[in-house]
Amino acid sequence: MNLSCFYLVNGLLWLFCEGVCVVQVDLFGRVPEVFVDIHEVTNRRKETSITLFLKMLEKEGVYYQVRKLPVADIIFPQGIGIERKTVKDFCQSLFGDKSGRLRLKKQIEALVENFKKPILLLEGGLSVRLDPVNKSIFVPIERRRISDRLWNVIEEQIRIHPNQYEGALKYVESLGVRVIKTYNEYHGALILLSLYREIKGRSKEREYVSKGAIRAKSKFNTIYEQQLFFLSGLPGINIIRAQKLLEVYDTPFNAIMKVTRWDIDVEGIGEKTTDRVKKVLLTPWKKAREERGE
Repeated sequence: MNLSCFYLVNGLLWLFCEGVCVVQVDLFGRVPEVFVDIHEVTNRRKETSITLFLKMLEKEGVYYQVRKLPVADIIFPQGIGIERKTVKDFCQSLFGDKSGRLRLKKQIEALVENFKKPILLLEGGLSVRLDPVNKSIFVPIERRRISDRLWNVIEEQIRIHPNQYEGALKYVESLGVRVIKTYNEYHGALILLSLYREIKGRSKEREYVSKGAIRAKSKFNTIYEQQLFFLSGLPGINIIRAQKLLEVYDTPFNAIMKVTRWDIDVEGIGEKTTDRVKKVLLTPWKKAREERGE
């Protein structure tokens, strides 16, 4: 990468390549380990899982960067993209909103399309009370202790049937998105911190792995497991997507032969992923080696 110029602003170094800002590093040359969408930290009247998590990162001296992200609310290393939603936000996104922001289906599909490990963080998901009689769900907005074992809880009613709420969550998971429910915003921040530490721990372990080992091979008990392993080795294809490919095309051979139709035939696989897979499958190896610089 040929850097054309750099600027020092507020103690931070901005690097530019051909007029485009590539990355922001600090004076010690550290690159951000976490990226956060600017909408998650501006004009917030109350703390969220993400704002509390950032305070925890600051205490640990972890360098993060806030910027406008086209997809996801927070990005971790190793291809992890996280969308944070309160239960109320989640329910509203099922129908869209007046601000013109993407509805849930489009948001989740964009998350799956752009990240290897997409996650939906449902803030308050563990505190929801399902009420099929009143065809609603209830979320607590205030708790007060009235004795050692008794609490007075004020709830907000959201007029959505519990079956529709749970069905929407199952749909999100069917696209290969991991749904993490939290008790409240502080619990969510602790989960984010635990996830970040887990990722950093795996990164350190990988430093000891030989560079010659491109992909670890597991022991398989069935042909089906081998098929899933084969397909999930392609870019943008996880186990869930591999299963969907087999459901549509029956065999890995049929799936590869019809790779140009994946974004048409398979739900949750978009044009971007299809193009990445086609590039891997159709690029001559000599050209690929040249791009690698060998």
